[in-house]
Amino acid sequence: MMEVQLISFGALTDITGSGVLGFAIPRPAISVAELMSLLFVRYPALEGKTFRIAVNERFVDEKFTIGLGDNVALMPPFSGG
Repeated sequence: MMEVQLISFGALTDITGSGVLGFAIPRPAISVAELMSLLFVRYPALEGKTFRIAVNERFVDEKFTIGLGDNVALMPPFSGG
């Protein structure tokens, strides 16, 4: 097991219970799709919510590999002005 830093914003923080927390993953590297599956098990209320995943401050797709020391952010929709 290893841990990545999970950061959430907006209403997603209400679901995860914290803006920043450690999140255990089962292997030294997993895909974003695998991480999403783990998140839905731990936080079922995330299913059906609209959000994107950013790793180390960059939006990534489901095939991207997350590894040791990465910072993972759950980003809800937002608008700027």
